[in-house]
Amino acid sequence: MVQFKPELTNFLVFDLEAFVPPADRRRKTGPSLAVNPYRENHTLLGGVFYLCRPLTGEVVLDYAHHWMWNEGSEKEVVASLYRIFADMWSGLKMKKLFQADPVVCGVGISTFDMPFLFTKCLQYEVAPPDEIYDTLGKCRVLDLSVAGIGFVPTHNPILHPCSHNELADALLPERERKPTGKKVWDMIDAKDYDAVEKRCEGEVREMVDIAAKMFNCQCLRNTV
Repeated sequence: MVQFKPELTNFLVFDLEAFVPPADRRRKTGPSLAVNPYRENHTLLGGVFYLCRPLTGEVVLDYAHHWMWNEGSEKEVVASLYRIFADMWSGLKMKKLFQADPVVCGVGISTFDMPFLFTKCLQYEVAPPDEIYDTLGKCRVLDLSVAGIGFVPTHNPILHPCSHNELADALLPERERKPTGKKVWDMIDAKDYDAVEKRCEGEVREMVDIAAKMFNCQCLRNTV
């Protein structure tokens, strides 16, 4: 049975943003799957990270931002993001095998954020491949789009992951309806970087709230 030692129990909520060139935005895979780190000019722009130890109420990263336009290049951003995970593990050197591994949380995190970052880390050789795998591949991935299926009214004929908006509408009734504004790609085309940052942080904040509501997690709320 997994044990949760408060000072060693880490919960990381994050969201990444990527840029897809105009020519690839209407691929048959659909807009949510258009991004591919092996395609030319498909770029990891950065993201927002919230790291807490919910059983102690400690906030380690309070909606920390890392973006290409602030750090100089995609390579620098990838290295910065990798360090977040590496630092999280380095603080667990005294952890026993039966104690909880870090939990990483987000909507669609298992199909986009984690594999995309993993691939970029390999491409830029931020560490030896086996270290990258240990650092990223051994986190416990909590994909809210899957965990939230039972919380969202649906007429789907099969079990199917939920969207961020479906989860927020079902679990955050006080939430203002999300505006149907520009997509991140359009914001980047217009060089409206501030809008990208605000949108991404807003989504991460909602993910924290969704996770807290979904699991009735008072300890997570106490860190917000």
